[in-house]
Amino acid sequence: MRLIPATLIFSLLVFNFVSAEIPKPDDAPLPLSPEESKKHFKLTEGFRIDLIASEPLIKDPSCIAWDSKGQLFVTEIYGYNLEGHLDVTELNKTGKLDKSIRRIRVGPELKAEAQKGQTGSLKLLIDNDKDGRMDEAIVWADDIPAAYGVIVVENGIIITAAPHIIFFADTNGDNKPDIRKTLFTGFTIGEMERAINNPVMGPDGWIYAGQGWGGGDITGPGLKGSVKMGRTDFRFKVDGSAIEPVSGSNHTFGMAFDDVGNRFLITTSVPSLYAVPLPYHYLKRNPHVPTPSLTATASNYHNTFPTSTPHPWRSKRGADPRWVKFYGEGETKPNGNFTSACGQQIYRATLFPEAYRGNYFCCEPQQSMVHRAVVERDGPGVRVRRHPKNRESEFLTSTDGWFRPNNLRVGPDGALYVIDMYREIIEDYSAIPRYMQQQYGLLNGSDRGRIWRVAPVSSKPQPIKGNGQKFAKSVSERIKKLYKPGANLSNALSDDNYAIRLHGLRAADKLFNKNNALFLKALALLENESDSSVLLQLALSLGESDSPEAVKGLLNLATNYSKVRWMDNAVLSSLGRTAGHFFKLAIEEKSKVNSSLLERVAETAARSGQASSLLVAVNHPDSAFRLRILGLADKHGVDVSGSLRDAADRALLDKTASKKEQLAALELIHHASPLVVESAVKRLMEPASSSDFRVKVINAVLSKESPVAAKVLIDHLPRTTPRLASIIVEELLAYNKTTKELLKTIPNISLSELQVYRLLNHDDSEIRALANSLSNASHVDPEGKEKYKAFYSALSNKADIQKGGVLFGAHCGTCHQFKGQGISVGPPLDGEAGRPAESLLADVLNPSGEITAGYRTYIAKLNGGIEHTGVLSSESATSISLIKAAGSETQILRSDLASLSPVDLSLMPSTFDKILKPKDLSDIIWFIKNKKTDNSLVLFDDEPRFAESLDAGKGEAAIDEDDCLSGKACLTVSGFQRYSSQLPGWDFNVRKNPKNKDEFRYIRIAMKGVDAKGMMVEFADKGKFPPENKAVRTYYVGDNSTGWQSNQLSKEIPTKWKSYTIDLWKDNGDFTITGMAFTTMGGKGSYDKIELLREL
Repeated sequence: MRLIPATLIFSLLVFNFVSAEIPKPDDAPLPLSPEESKKHFKLTEGFRIDLIASEPLIKDPSCIAWDSKGQLFVTEIYGYNLEGHLDVTELNKTGKLDKSIRRIRVGPELKAEAQKGQTGSLKLLIDNDKDGRMDEAIVWADDIPAAYGVIVVENGIIITAAPHIIFFADTNGDNKPDIRKTLFTGFTIGEMERAINNPVMGPDGWIYAGQGWGGGDITGPGLKGSVKMGRTDFRFKVDGSAIEPVSGSNHTFGMAFDDVGNRFLITTSVPSLYAVPLPYHYLKRNPHVPTPSLTATASNYHNTFPTSTPHPWRSKRGADPRWVKFYGEGETKPNGNFTSACGQQIYRATLFPEAYRGNYFCCEPQQSMVHRAVVERDGPGVRVRRHPKNRESEFLTSTDGWFRPNNLRVGPDGALYVIDMYREIIEDYSAIPRYMQQQYGLLNGSDRGRIWRVAPVSSKPQPIKGNGQKFAKSVSERIKKLYKPGANLSNALSDDNYAIRLHGLRAADKLFNKNNALFLKALALLENESDSSVLLQLALSLGESDSPEAVKGLLNLATNYSKVRWMDNAVLSSLGRTAGHFFKLAIEEKSKVNSSLLERVAETAARSGQASSLLVAVNHPDSAFRLRILGLADKHGVDVSGSLRDAADRALLDKTASKKEQLAALELIHHASPLVVESAVKRLMEPASSSDFRVKVINAVLSKESPVAAKVLIDHLPRTTPRLASIIVEELLAYNKTTKELLKTIPNISLSELQVYRLLNHDDSEIRALANSLSNASHVDPEGKEKYKAFYSALSNKADIQKGGVLFGAHCGTCHQFKGQGISVGPPLDGEAGRPAESLLADVLNPSGEITAGYRTYIAKLNGGIEHTGVLSSESATSISLIKAAGSETQILRSDLASLSPVDLSLMPSTFDKILKPKDLSDIIWFIKNKKTDNSLVLFDDEPRFAESLDAGKGEAAIDEDDCLSGKACLTVSGFQRYSSQLPGWDFNVRKNPKNKDEFRYIRIAMKGVDAKGMMVEFADKGKFPPENKAVRTYYVGDNSTGWQSNQLSKEIPTKWKSYTIDLWKDNGDFTITGMAFTTMGGKGSYDKIELLREL
């Protein structure tokens, strides 16, 4: 069925949308002709910009590509913001402006109507007079969905137009397609701001594309069945014979490779991301272990330097205190930070000066600019930073506010081509105050579009004769040849260039079992290879061999190169079939492989039918490790001797046993006598134990269904903290027996709407009956102001802000962060302070009324009937991660997953009207509204996963909830030291005069010695801690028995909480904080409220 042509929709709607009663403002920027617009560009010195194509030939272009004749193809999208336009067109008929402070998205009827005009096209542009500027457009297809990408292949053209990927070809040379074939279909369609996009040829001969909205059951005539695609990017064969997920997720629009095969990704507020170098097809070999996040951040800055004037609607919204309160200052700032980054490209050609080769470029359409950055290696990853010559400027800007660059391509001539949607408003309609939508309109410019050519001043546009790209570095062409038949892969493994060795391994490893000489050549790299990227790839490639020597090689890598980022993940991916052999070898040779990796190896062995190999650990000297491993063996059917069960009993009852030993003993809890279990769980849950430890106890005792432990925990619920109570309830609801016990023991328990929904729709009829009797089983009325009259009335009374802060920490901070405090499960509340109090209250009373994008909840049902719920934080080749209430995270192996279903319900309890009094809720809301924005950034206050992030060191780190200075949690370190040189998201620049968002000068940290004689903190600079013989980036209180040079803050160690403010720049000059080390000497010490300050 043909779609309604976009031209018909637009001719009816676009231009005469403003009713006579709605005056059009006189400050709207007007469109300029291409010639006039060209005068408004500000280019880096030495460059020129020329028009290549414009309206009426093209409109709303999205992507371009050249064929072998040098002819230019362009894809287009029609109908962006059309649903908002239809909405305000109806509203304008009333003659009234809607000035209410709220964000409105259209309903399903208008959305369906808009979709009729949300289409796309594929055009061939012809340069008839050979002057380098396009003169004619030939439509190849205009009955397709919105098209977000085009790539030329050897015998035709491929476009991405969700839900399809379509192939076109002109076989008779008449410049019209005579072949059209849908290669794949089934991709998810969502809002027009994104879709599958930007197909790019990878170095391995596969085409890679961005995920768009992600997911779908993909089918195609060349596939044998459907392919399940998750929320990740993908690659496919040119002929449509294969399609598969790949590591990394392009959150918005764009895709680029560098010379050595790194794939660069992007999201609106972060100018550069990249795909982690752990290819998906390797990771899926071992379904028994979870994998890490496969998208990494390359850049650590967000600021921009545009020359354009913000559109009047943005300036007016930013000047209206009501809207600033509603959205927050960051959102309403007219410009100065990345908000729409997209369309990235790595410059790899020769036309630009040498200093530009390998540079990173991306678009920022909202601010009418193109950004330039430098790419550097960072171990096996990459780092992107501002170019020194563009520290406070941009490569290309325009004062024409209609210039909307949304994509980039390097042409066959080496020039940088800028795809310009050229329209008045580029933002999503719902972000614009509705009355301004009525006045300014949303579709102005939908009939326009331009393509610009940027090149050195001496390079004028010329006819393009082909599509062969001349690369500045030959390595990229050499890499491509490695993946073709007949490549000399043996020579590649000894090449001087690390990238050739890396791709040589990747291309050769499929041959290892057939070509022993090639395998031995790869194995020989263990003797003298020093490049971290090659070593990481070697760990991935050895898993393709069946040779016992490959296992020995993996043990070598795990032992000697464990500090290489992602090495443990690479080794684990290679042990899907040989984990038992690896484990026995490591134990017998008393290898120094870190115990956490060895435990995951044991998990793989146990789950893959090699559990008997774990018995080799029966005499392991570390009793905690021994018990955990033998617990795994027992769980997977290996007969564990009674003496070991006795050892577990002894460890459970032994008050002097270490925490590691006690947690390990809990692995065998189902063998212990009920009285032992009851006594041990009661003791381990006492407040004397840290909160972090008690969370581990809960997770351990309920890792399997344990009625005895469940009863103890249910009895414990009334007197525990809100965070622990949330975790206990969620874990109990995973099993049928413990769910029934919970509902029978506490029939009036407070549950979230999601939890109630699960119970009311449970497979077990008894659970459904018990759920029906819950007091909150009925849906909350979001508009029930009469029902909640007392709560709304309380908002007008005088609030106790201090009490509100305490209540926030107890009831809200378990799932939300606010100004650095609390736990990040649900969306942060920093931008909510300006919203009306009544609006905040409505959300509290009806938490499922509107689910914030990116925080959708899922129900995961496992094989065997176990259920888990939470916010889907990530998914990879072998696992998914759910963040549950109170911040606990559960990783679920895909091999254990029976189903995964999204639910539009919140994790937040819907019974606050029963838990809290009206005055209490009022105090919380006014605490949020009165929280002042300060000049600081809190690095740690309440985040429960912070201790786990400190993944190295001889000591232990735990989160404690007792006697903390700020919030409800603090960090406790014992046994000497815990540290991480690269903490998640840490890239903070220390400067003398901080100006930018990521720049600071001071740090404030609170310390208290429990029984330690001395305490020390150290700061990593770009992944490196200070040398032992220099007192840089290191500070201590009390005694310093480490032997390391350090700066003394105080001779006395504080026995009560004391905050220390340190001038980091004065002591150390410019540096970048990426990690931190915490050291306690002679006992235990606590740290709290760590925050960076721009000024005192």
